[in-house]
Amino acid sequence: MDTIKLVIWDLDDTFWKGTLSEEGIIPIKDHIQLIKDLSSRGIVNSIASKNDFSLAKQKLEELKVWDYFIFPQINWNPKGNNIQQIIKNAQLRAENVLFIDDNHLNLAEVQFYNSGIWIKEPSFISEINSHIAFKGKNDKSHSRLNQYKILEEKEKEKEHFSDNTEFLESSKIQYSIINDLTPIKDRILELINRTNQINYTKKRINDSELENLLTDSNYQCKAIRLKDRFGEYGIVGFYALHLDSNTLEHFLFSCRSMNIGIEQYIYASLQFPNIDKVGDVTVELNETDHPHWIEEIENWNYSTIKKNDSNSTTIHLKGACDLKQMAHYLSYNNLEVISEFNDVNGNNHPVSKSSTEILIQSEHITDQQKKDLVSNLPFLDKNAFNSEVFSNQYDILVYSLLIDYTMDLFESKSTGLKIPYESYSDFPKETEKEFVERCSYHNFKGMNENFYRYFTNEYKFIGQISETQLLQNLNTIRKKVSKPIIFINGAEVESPVTNKSEYGIALERHSKMNKALESFCENHPDTYILDVRKFVDKNDINHSIRHYKRTVYENMAEELAKIVGVIQNQKLEKNIFLYSYLRSKEIIYHAVKKVAKQFLSKVAILSK
Repeated sequence: MDTIKLVIWDLDDTFWKGTLSEEGIIPIKDHIQLIKDLSSRGIVNSIASKNDFSLAKQKLEELKVWDYFIFPQINWNPKGNNIQQIIKNAQLRAENVLFIDDNHLNLAEVQFYNSGIWIKEPSFISEINSHIAFKGKNDKSHSRLNQYKILEEKEKEKEHFSDNTEFLESSKIQYSIINDLTPIKDRILELINRTNQINYTKKRINDSELENLLTDSNYQCKAIRLKDRFGEYGIVGFYALHLDSNTLEHFLFSCRSMNIGIEQYIYASLQFPNIDKVGDVTVELNETDHPHWIEEIENWNYSTIKKNDSNSTTIHLKGACDLKQMAHYLSYNNLEVISEFNDVNGNNHPVSKSSTEILIQSEHITDQQKKDLVSNLPFLDKNAFNSEVFSNQYDILVYSLLIDYTMDLFESKSTGLKIPYESYSDFPKETEKEFVERCSYHNFKGMNENFYRYFTNEYKFIGQISETQLLQNLNTIRKKVSKPIIFINGAEVESPVTNKSEYGIALERHSKMNKALESFCENHPDTYILDVRKFVDKNDINHSIRHYKRTVYENMAEELAKIVGVIQNQKLEKNIFLYSYLRSKEIIYHAVKKVAKQFLSKVAILSK
């Protein structure tokens, strides 16, 4: 036995004493400690056990050791194939793997299907700590285990993506390539400068630079139009491919087409050209997948006919741009949507317009204060304080509070104004160098050493908005908005382990904020919650607790339509009641008037 990098454990009568599904088990403390010791040496552990998965996981969680295992295979399938899958997922050679089991038939089977693997009975466990093959290296931070956890999450993502295929296939997704880009230059410029989550190169340009790009014969420039059985998305994507170097200068898509697979489809259809990705993106590309549920068709006549009629309801949808996915599915529910989403400014930075702090301050700070904020803070722009929420020029306000759930607040020492910046931020702990390096990675303009010094001197870190402050803000909004309000709350699932800023803390935060929102809505009339917890489990989120699979947004749209229906019925009932009340008053009035007239007539006769 040379170097072991992975130990695969049987559970019953091996890792613990007894059989889980029968008489119960007795933990072995030395084995639990050994798992932790091996992890601190950079040696990872897995499980191959014939057991009920949920029961085994529950027991291992009780023992606080579940998170130390990678790619566990807990089922009733043959162990030979299960371990073959573990080794494949871990990307290791069988020669660097040890399997421990109390059943000699299982050991023989595993060895037959995994040539070169080391097999041992439980009596060997006591030798592991001092054995030269398990020396490993110092890894007390568990960096190797964490790397495998990230790999594990990616594998789960692939599995769920396959599960989601049926929905995508049923959506009848079709796209066409637009070659004549001159008539749609404004839309292309908007896409280039406003998309962020699925903008891979994040190169912002102006009118003249776009004009030069579109006329440069060294580039192939195309736009993408998309539709499905629910309706048309419009122009959702653009790319500029440099022909000589086979490099994508621009490759970007609107949030409204997120989670469909169009970006991977186009990338594959271009034969996976070179691309220098800037910053983080919501959808990662790869050089293997070619989504089969998307069909290319010839250009179609774009429909400009609105689906709403005189009886439709106008909703004002405010929140992050992921809600564009929900807005698409609202079109067939006879709902007219006015949208107000977060976007990206000219400095390449997302602007958190949907923060309740920003919305409320937009009403009472002066124009000069707004100019000063935009001038000094590169993560804002002049549109940050522009909102139509308080205009009441709509029937229903639909407001997602996820920005308040996540963003940190910083308070100006001179003005007292509170500004949202970064979610689950490391900024208060960053050195000037670390800050500049991070902003450079994301290509944020103006976020340099001078800004760091200004911001740290002028603003103090407060942290995420408290439940009390959120309730105060919601109360202010409720007083200013005369229409019904539907708030969208947050999911209560664990963030993916790959999201280091959220993992381990976002779930608790969402739970607290959801309770605060529920208490507010219980005590304020004409206020409702679109509860995403009905639709979102841990398999329904992407890289963040705030971004969901495509099916979730369809479910959210259907739920929203139901809530709107309830509001409409209540309004109708109120109108009927009011009409009945006024009608009864009118009848009484005319009856009294008639009696009075008769009385006056008799008085007149008697007076003669």
